[in-house]
Amino acid sequence: MGKRVLIVDDSKFWRLVLGDIVREICGECELFFASNGTEGIQMALKHRPDYVLTDYNMPDLSGLYLSITLRELGCFKNTGIAILTASSDVINEFWAERSGADKFVSKMLERERMKEEIREFLSRNRSTDETETIHVSNVFQIVENRLKKEILEKEILSFLRYARDEMYVVLLLEDLFRKFVEFKGLRVLLLSPTEGRIYSLGEPVNKERLKEVLFSFLEKPTSPSSWSFQGNFSEEDKTPKSGFVHVVKETKELGCILFEEPSSEFILKNVISITQESLVTLFRNLNDFRDYIVASETDSLTGLYNKKAIMEILDRRLKVEDRTAVAMIDIDDFKRINDTFGHTKGDIVLKKVSSILRECVMNGKVGRYGGEEFMIVFEDGKGVIETMDLIMERVRGYRWEEVFGVFGIRVTVSGGVAFSRKGISTIELVELADKKLYEAKKAGKDRYFVFES
Repeated sequence: MGKRVLIVDDSKFWRLVLGDIVREICGECELFFASNGTEGIQMALKHRPDYVLTDYNMPDLSGLYLSITLRELGCFKNTGIAILTASSDVINEFWAERSGADKFVSKMLERERMKEEIREFLSRNRSTDETETIHVSNVFQIVENRLKKEILEKEILSFLRYARDEMYVVLLLEDLFRKFVEFKGLRVLLLSPTEGRIYSLGEPVNKERLKEVLFSFLEKPTSPSSWSFQGNFSEEDKTPKSGFVHVVKETKELGCILFEEPSSEFILKNVISITQESLVTLFRNLNDFRDYIVASETDSLTGLYNKKAIMEILDRRLKVEDRTAVAMIDIDDFKRINDTFGHTKGDIVLKKVSSILRECVMNGKVGRYGGEEFMIVFEDGKGVIETMDLIMERVRGYRWEEVFGVFGIRVTVSGGVAFSRKGISTIELVELADKKLYEAKKAGKDRYFVFES
């Protein structure tokens, strides 16, 4: 029995040329023709050819697309597939390798040279399994499934343009998945060495309880240097509802998504199976971008925000909130510490004071403003005085003899606090706090003064 060859090309001229070449090479053979990619897949399903010669650029489905679709069906795993290209066709090497095609032949070759290329292709021992039943018998369903995958992947990867605003990305993910299935809440964990980020959409839950729950789904989680939380949280001991969890991982775990009480776990699993590769790409890039941002915003010695970053935080805060507060804090007599004990000990003092500030400030962000001066941007005007009192007490009470190896050495700080008012600029607010810091220094240090408008 002769070879069975399917020729797919939207040009009648090329269908005739290729048909003649195949007959010259094979003599007796079964030839089938299709004028576009969709018809090509239909003919392949109907006649099970041993070889497929397809044009690369066609109006509906490209030759690459046709090849990938056939390779997804078990009976075409050993079918010979060659893609013919014109001079204007630019083939992406990545997709060419993954198309499953055995050979690429240029239509710009002289006829005899093209004939030799096709002869070599048809000489390969290739065949199609005629016994295997294809459950997805409708070509449109095959193409539809692949198109769904491509559309969903493209949609998810488009979210990367908003990488600077992860909360918005999470909201986009929620909106996308809700197009397929309903759920009570969405909890997302993103995990990188510099920062773990937890986003909570749905009924308010306890931060630590949610963190414990999400962590429990990971086998070997990364331990981040810091944590941040955004979304709906409660001080009460409320645990998230049970549901379906998808762990996003490649060589390491990048995070996970908890869908609370989905209306159809079957549909959700199907959507996840289609999108899991793009979710890996999304999570990996979000984590990498976060690491980059943290590195660019972080003071290398203390691990706090650097001056540029903390000023930007204050600037953003003033644009959305009428009521906030800024504190400027300075280590007293720091030059004397450096001169007496050396810069190495001075660096240790800077790091320890930074650690105390980080531990005390629960309602704001801390940055190193420069030298031995620090800046705190409070999220609102609540708890500012209590936080400042705690900072002063903790710095005074630390066992500094462990740092210097000498008893009787004290380290103190002075501070200035300013509360915002409507219309105040970033620079004006910082200058007000700095003025109060200067007054605290003049009044004897180891204290803080407050400016209230």
